[in-house]
Amino acid sequence: MVHVLVASQVLLATVFVVSAYSKLRSRAALQSFAATLRLLPGPARFPAAMATVAMELVAVATLIVLPHAGLAAGGMLLIAFSTWIAVSLRWGQREPCQCFGASATPLGPVHLVRNGLLLLVVALGSVALMFPGGPVTVVGLALAVPVGLAGAILLIVFDDIADLFMEVSGSA
Repeated sequence: MVHVLVASQVLLATVFVVSAYSKLRSRAALQSFAATLRLLPGPARFPAAMATVAMELVAVATLIVLPHAGLAAGGMLLIAFSTWIAVSLRWGQREPCQCFGASATPLGPVHLVRNGLLLLVVALGSVALMFPGGPVTVVGLALAVPVGLAGAILLIVFDDIADLFMEVSGSA
């Protein structure tokens, strides 16, 4: 199970690093992300955007150094993001998802599904942490790291994958 933990750590850390980088790559990107936080009063949006990025980076650091804390931080962050998405949908505020950079895709149920899958990874990592099993092996790492990276890539492009399977308006 220790290799399941490693795969979970790699997957979650990669997702949060890409998310934070996409917001920090330029001041315009961070301001664009802040502008999507329309449920907040105007003056609170930019500090909230900065706090979001800071929490993503804290989750990454703790996933690497303190897996218990990292999984907890990642889980809480994903619950907060999911709550934000659900409230946004409830109030009809479907701002473009800027989870992984600029996008025209409005927040929707697909994002809740993606976050649910990420929460499953958190749960899987937590179970693996409770029952680590044998020691880390080179072969196990050689499998766990690529599996974690592949999972991260799939979840980062989850919007695009979902678009492939969603009905196109006006078709059929």
